[in-house]
Amino acid sequence: MLDRLTRLRVWLLAGMLATAAVCVAAASASGALPAPVMASVVALVLIGEAWLAATVLVRRLSRAFDHMAGQLQQADAEQKRFLADLAHEIATPLSAVSGFAVALVDHSARSRAERAEAAAIVVHESDRLQQLLDDVRHLHRLELAESVRQEQVDLGAACAETAQRFRLAAGDAKVTLVVCAEQVSVRADPRLIDYVVNNFVSNAIRYTPAGGRVRIVAQRRRSVAVIAVRDTGMGIAPEHLERIFDRLYRVDEARDRATGGSGLGLAIARRAAQSLNARIEVTSTPGEGSEFRLLLPRGNDRGNQ
Repeated sequence: MLDRLTRLRVWLLAGMLATAAVCVAAASASGALPAPVMASVVALVLIGEAWLAATVLVRRLSRAFDHMAGQLQQADAEQKRFLADLAHEIATPLSAVSGFAVALVDHSARSRAERAEAAAIVVHESDRLQQLLDDVRHLHRLELAESVRQEQVDLGAACAETAQRFRLAAGDAKVTLVVCAEQVSVRADPRLIDYVVNNFVSNAIRYTPAGGRVRIVAQRRRSVAVIAVRDTGMGIAPEHLERIFDRLYRVDEARDRATGGSGLGLAIARRAAQSLNARIEVTSTPGEGSEFRLLLPRGNDRGNQ
């Protein structure tokens, strides 16, 4: 958009150019205008048009550079905030590991039960730290846009494999895990699909109370193939839905820490979906459950028409 002063100058110049053009045409038709004068007027008209075009172009470039600078500033601020949050996330398990390791070394944990508890906490917090670092590496690789492998993926089989992978975890949590998958396939990177669906299922089990149900669905829907993970868990409040894909954002921080969530899983899932040219949709009702959907384009699928 042009500012008010520039618009005024543009209209004035346009009026002058139009007037000059009419005068030149009239004089030329009557033969009253010498050729050198006519050439000079034409030259002035062309110079005016060039100036007008340059003014508009400079203004647009200025706006574009301002927008780019704003985006870079926002990205820089987000990166700094992420690094600060990441330092905090690393410091928490590291402090626990250090403290309980010291207790084991200096014999502050005297009884066998105290030593066992200290050792268990060291192992648990070390696992959390390792998961966090692994997730940071996953996110970094995706943001570097490493090569995406394209091959035919049977989504029904992928869902069945995911269910088998989480069968033990679901049993430990006393959650029923079921699969309802159509015969549908897409050309995509199976590693990225696995990561997204694994994250959906892991979260569904984590946030579904004992006696609940998690269902994995694969189906065709017009031009897309959909993998949906539905649970009967605690649900997500509307004010959190817009932020759950932010890095290190947690709806229930205490619960996530207790169950080993890194706070990066959904951020990585969204980045993986972008690499697949796919998108993620979420619907959730607090107290009733959530449904996370991965929508994959079917433009290159075969054998499912």
